[in-house]
This record gives sequence, C-alpha cells and structure tokens, in this order.
Amino acid sequence: MRGGILLAVVLVGLPLTATAQSFNPIIEENSVDGLLLGAEGSYKFFGWLEPSLGVAYGLQSQQIRYKAGVSVWGLTVSVLDWPRTAVLGRVGETGLKATLKLPWGLPTVSGFFGTLWPWKEDPNPPDIAYVMWESGRTMRLPLGIELGMSQRTLLGWWQLGVLPSEFRYSQTNLSLRYEALSVGVSYGNLENKSNLPDFIFVQGVTGESTTIKGDQFWTVRVERLFDVLAIPLALPMIPRPLELFAQGGIFLHVSSAGKIELPSDGQQEGKRIWQNLLSWGVSLVLSLDRAMGTKARADFVFTRDGQFHFLFNF
Repeated sequence: MRGGILLAVVLVGLPLTATAQSFNPIIEENSVDGLLLGAEGSYKFFGWLEPSLGVAYGLQSQQIRYKAGVSVWGLTVSVLDWPRTAVLGRVGETGLKATLKLPWGLPTVSGFFGTLWPWKEDPNPPDIAYVMWESGRTMRLPLGIELGMSQRTLLGWWQLGVLPSEFRYSQTNLSLRYEALSVGVSYGNLENKSNLPDFIFVQGVTGESTTIKGDQFWTVRVERLFDVLAIPLALPMIPRPLELFAQGGIFLHVSSAGKIELPSDGQQEGKRIWQNLLSWGVSLVLSLDRAMGTKARADFVFTRDGQFHFLFNF
C-alpha cells in the first residue's frame, strides 16, 4: 500500500519537475535500412536530469533501430543500435556510448565500445572502441564578417580480442561569411595502418555523382548570392504580411583527395596520387519571410567534363 502511494506521488510530481522537452520525427534513408521511419525525443527533469529515447524502423532491413540514454550535468550515457557513427566509411554502430560536454568552450569528448554495422562487403564487422574530440566556435569579426571553425579528431582500435590495432583521423572545417558571400574550406588526414575496412575519406562536389577517395583531402566551396526581388504576401489568419524573397547566386565547388599508391613491381616507394573534382553553377533561392527559414533552392550545375545537372531541394 505504501509503495503504491509513493508511486502515485512520483507520477503526479514528474510533470511538475519537468522543465523542457523535445520531439523530432525521423524520416531518413541509409544504405543498410533503406527508408527509416520513427521518432526521437527527450524530457528534462529538475533542470539537470534528461532521459532520451529514439525508435525507428528500417523498411529495407526490417530492423528496429533504437537508442536510449540519460544525461546528467553534461554527461550522456546511451545504449544504441543507430544509423550514425563517427567511423569513416560505415553507416551505423551498436553498443555503449558516453559523451561529456565540457564547459567554457572546451571540446566535447565521446567514447564508444561496441560493433560496427554489417553490410554486403563486410558481413562480419569488427568489435571496436574509439575516443573522439569535437570542438567548434563562431567569431564576429570587424566589418560584419563571421568566422566559424570546427574540428573533429578520432582515435580508434579494432581486433580487440587479439592485439588492438589503431586507426585515426582528423578533420577541420572553416567558414567565412560576409553579407551574401560565403566561403567554406575543409581538410583532413587519416592513418589506417591496421587496414580497418573502408576507413577512408570520400569526397564529391555539388551535382556530380562521381566520388573520390583518399587518406588526405581538401575541399573549397565559394558562393555569392544576390537579392533579386521581394514580394509582399497578405495571407488570411496572419496579422502581418509576409514577404517572398528571391535570390540569384553563383557558386564554385572544388574537391581533391590523395592516397599513396605502390608501383606494381614493388621495387620503389609509393607515390601520392591526387584526384580532383570541380563543379560550378548558378542558383535560384526562394524564401518565405527570412525569419521563418523556409527555403526552396534550385541549382543549375555544370561539371568539369561539360555535363549539366539540375538539383532542387527544400
């Protein structure tokens, strides 16, 4: 009887102690699950305790994916079978993960122990462990210039049951924005002496289906938008008129990836071979009331081999 009364008190008190909640539908696609449908959300109690749960179903794999965790003062511990992983060349991971968000702009640190997802090329994936550091910040510079920087470094091990073999990578992203001009630069390098399958950078450019691979890469994208027109829209049930903005733009996207290739005779040292991709084009961007963030974008893309591609997305 006392236990029942205590449980009732707890259930009644939970909504009063909850301070925030989040809920997000999941509609996405990956090469293992095909179309993945589900939802994820969290609920915060007492301002410091936040349990979370995500569940989704893969139509192609016919598998139920899940992640369940709890966050306490910046430390999140989760058990998961989820289609996202920091390991290059892989789709998802199954295991135990812990993430610590440090204060004062220090890097976020994550640790994982478990198994990478299987796929056709690797039906028996390895058990792995990894530690990852992530950091990012945005700075306001003079003349209205915004500079963004982010970095990710991963150190991992596999063949854990025998002699652990090491793999690692580091990737840095820089962005510069001034009014309607934006420049993005990314570069990275990796070491995979233990030959973890498919652990390699894969790069592409806008509108090009071909990709390039390497243990080093760099990519640059430059875009300049121009305001074309703004049309006021008076809609029923909305107190203030909205505006339909149209912008035109031009962009250039270049990617390069390099890897060491050994000569066929095996008598000389390997030489780094670089591959490059390039595309450029013009864009049309329509946005309904810029503060709402609703945009539709059409890109007319030309590649280095002279082919034309049309892209449209929201």
